[in-house]
Amino acid sequence: MTEFLFLIAGVIYGLIVGVIPVAGATTGLIALYPFMSYFAPHPYLGVIFCVAAVASSTTGDTFSGILLGIPGANSAAATMVDGFPLAVRGKASYALSAALTVSTINGLLWGSLTFFLMPFYARLILILGIPEMLGLTVLAFATVVFLSTRYWVRSVLALLAGIFIGLIGYNVNASPRWTFGWDYLLDGVQLIPVVVGLFAVPELIHGLSARAKTAVHENRRHGEQTLEGIKSAFSNWKLSLSGGIIGSVIGILPGIGGAMADWLAYGNAVATNPGEEFGKGNIKGVIGCEGANNAQKASSFIPTVLFGIPGAPFAAVLMSLFMYLNFEMGTMEVINDQRFLSSLTYSFMWGTLITGAVCIFLSRYVSYLAYVPYKYYFPVLLGLVTWASMQYTGGWEDLAIMLIMSVIGVAARRFKFSRPSMLIGFILAARIEKLLWQTFTIYRPLTLLTRPIFIFFVLLIFLVVTAGIRNRSRLEYS
Repeated sequence: MTEFLFLIAGVIYGLIVGVIPVAGATTGLIALYPFMSYFAPHPYLGVIFCVAAVASSTTGDTFSGILLGIPGANSAAATMVDGFPLAVRGKASYALSAALTVSTINGLLWGSLTFFLMPFYARLILILGIPEMLGLTVLAFATVVFLSTRYWVRSVLALLAGIFIGLIGYNVNASPRWTFGWDYLLDGVQLIPVVVGLFAVPELIHGLSARAKTAVHENRRHGEQTLEGIKSAFSNWKLSLSGGIIGSVIGILPGIGGAMADWLAYGNAVATNPGEEFGKGNIKGVIGCEGANNAQKASSFIPTVLFGIPGAPFAAVLMSLFMYLNFEMGTMEVINDQRFLSSLTYSFMWGTLITGAVCIFLSRYVSYLAYVPYKYYFPVLLGLVTWASMQYTGGWEDLAIMLIMSVIGVAARRFKFSRPSMLIGFILAARIEKLLWQTFTIYRPLTLLTRPIFIFFVLLIFLVVTAGIRNRSRLEYS
């Protein structure tokens, strides 16, 4: 019963965060950091609350995108392209019910394939040695740099900047490195101020400046439109399934995040329906990309839990929250902790199902949250993420790092430097340094050529880099 109450609390919190324009799962998780001490005596309840919040916020993102033309998160932006025109024409309930049905079904499908099979995936760790983990980490760098943005040169620079920030502090010889005489930096730059500055603050500022028309509600036809939307979701099941496949594949690739999955799924919907007009209210445009968002969130847990490599920005924050609860991702302790894995499964699956059911049948009332002026949300969210940033020392140093990273984050968003690249570089900086040192200290170069999995990763890295440099026509996801 206690687990269920925490599940419901997480669903409610995540739904509110998801409905708020440009908040999304990442900002919502950051805001939880000051409260994690309350979960410390009961860490598994903390896991249930956080993962339920992720599942519900992903579904809730749909509301502001369709009703206001302002996505609840970057990953919901593609839904807005056809969903908002439908809402302006008085078909908000039709668009919402179709989107929510597709999102929920794909969340349950790909969540099942992720969480119920997690023990099977965990066996992969047993066959990966130090060189293979190095190859996997470099592959994570390659995917986020060359597949998540057309500006790959800027993305490389962002990655290097993230690695530089991540290596500040004591080095492997316990000597200060790049601290510039500031004792605060001896223990390194803390994760939460970095994530707040790179993602939360720039998106909050963007949301404050965004302006859009609002949807036209036709309450008299709400029930009829809801039923039509559900039927449309099932009649276009192939499009929904293909979106889920795209989302699940993107989720497994470390660091890319949900925006790319949604836009690729939207592009697939356009490509597979030649002769149809998109961008002016085609329900297939909504169904195609909504199939990807929950699927991407689910599969992102695979690299996050098994290898400690975040599958998306939200997963980086989740890793930090779990570490506060003494769950370190990518370790055998976590992988062999059946209660932890069961908590992930329970919270994501039930959170997705409950959120989908509530949103579909009560969408008329949930929608009212999206119409609350953003200026009322802004100070509350900014206060929470600022408070979260100041949990390390509680002093001006925490605030200073947050402000510095906020300037960097706003500039990166403005000038198209990949923020996911910078974040994953920061998170994996110490790991890549350690793996490089271990690999080239223990193994001779010719020995590496006898390891087929390592060679496989090297070939994948080459293919990713080549494809990224050749394909310069993608949309921007940074």
